Amino acid sequence: MDAAAALAQHLQGLSGDPARGDWLAVGLSRLGADLTVAVPSLLAVSFLLVGCGGEIPVSIPAGAADTAAVLASLAVPLSAAEHGDMLLLRAGEEGAFLLLADDLDGLLGHGHPPIEVDGHLSWSSIMTGEGLAASLGDLSAVNQGIGVLLDRGLPPEAARRELQRRADDADTTIGDASRSLLANLAPRAEPC
Repeated sequence: MDAAAALAQHLQGLSGDPARGDWLAVGLSRLGADLTVAVPSLLAVSFLLVGCGGEIPVSIPAGAADTAAVLASLAVPLSAAEHGDMLLLRAGEEGAFLLLADDLDGLLGHGHPPIEVDGHLSWSSIMTGEGLAASLGDLSAVNQGIGVLLDRGLPPEAARRELQRRADDADTTIGDASRSLLANLAPRAEPC
């Protein structure tokens, strides 16, 4: 199987059955291994999650972010949303993703947002440690807040706008506005 087909298969597999338990960890591990074989100068695999405000590292060799020059990148949109979540790949060799980008673009099909080549050549937004934990906590709170608003009858985009409106009104982050919404939910009565 060529690299583009393997990457397309992994991207589809990452949305697999969570009942299997380790589906995400196994999928990400395979993705990193396949990409390392396909692109020997691969430096990092990460996800840019818009709700987190930064990148979530998947595979970064020790010290790579501190010492290696990024000379190529590939950003693969994970949703149809403009400025949505992306899979980001970085490599230390110019042009490392050109063939992969061409092949993958054809496999993802019509209507998929365009793949971006060499638009992410810095390490500045990769989060680790406490920043990563805080961002994942915010993302969790926002997703739960959206769920509450969906239960109240709002469509998804209106729910996101409502959380942003609440954050703007309170001069706070959307994560904090979501936590406030969740904290103010009426406790559910215990069944008799």
